[in-house]
Amino acid sequence: MVTIFSTEGSDIEIKIKNEGYIRNFDLVVAIIKRRNDSDIQFDSTDSYDNIIMRTGQLTQYAQKEKCGIDWISFFPVELKSDYDILDDRLSNQILNAILIFGRAILVLDKKHREKAKLKDILNLIPATIIGYTGREDYFEVISVFRQFITTTRLEINKTRLVRLLSENRIDSNGGVYNCFENIQRIYQKLVFSQLYDQNPGFAKDEIEFIQKLGDIKLLPEKNM
Repeated sequence: MVTIFSTEGSDIEIKIKNEGYIRNFDLVVAIIKRRNDSDIQFDSTDSYDNIIMRTGQLTQYAQKEKCGIDWISFFPVELKSDYDILDDRLSNQILNAILIFGRAILVLDKKHREKAKLKDILNLIPATIIGYTGREDYFEVISVFRQFITTTRLEINKTRLVRLLSENRIDSNGGVYNCFENIQRIYQKLVFSQLYDQNPGFAKDEIEFIQKLGDIKLLPEKNM
C-alpha cells in the first residue's frame, strides 16, 4: 500500500472520503498533499484536465478540508474478500470508478489473489491491484495501472471534427470549432456531476456561454 499511498513527509494526509460510495464500490480514499504555496499547480496535462472536468467534486471536498483543489487526489477502492463472488459486477464497478474518478484500485483477499495470479489475468484489468498475502496485515502491489483517465469516450475527436467542418465548407479556424470545444467541456462537467451527484461547478464564462445558447433558434423537431 505504501507504493501507492506514499506518506513521506508530514504534509501528506490520507483520509476516507466515502464508504459504500453510491453503491458502486467500497471506499474513496483522499490523499491531501498540503503546501504553503496557494497558487494552483498542475503535475501534468492530466491533472489540469481532471480539475477542469471534475471541478464540483474537488471543490466541495476542498472546502471541507480547507485546502486547494490541486492538493487532492481521490482513489476509489473496491474490496473483494474470499467470501465475495467475482462476476460481471466487478467490471461495472471498475468502469464506474474510472468514469467518476479517472482511476480504480482493486484489493483482493488471499484466495482471489492466488487464483488471479495463476490465471495471469491481472494485467488485463485497467486498475491498480493489491493482494492480501495472508500474513498479518501485509499486502502486496500486484499490478499498477498508471494511466489516468480524464475524459474517456466523451472527448470529441478533433481531427474528425475539423474534417467534418471542412467537408461542409465551414471555417474550422473560426469560432465554430471553439464552440464545439466549449460544448464538450460543459457536457463533460454535466455527466461527471451526475455520476457523483454534485454541483458541476460552472465557471462564469461557461454560464454566459450557456445563456447565449438559449438565444439560438432551435432546429424544427422533424429536422432534428
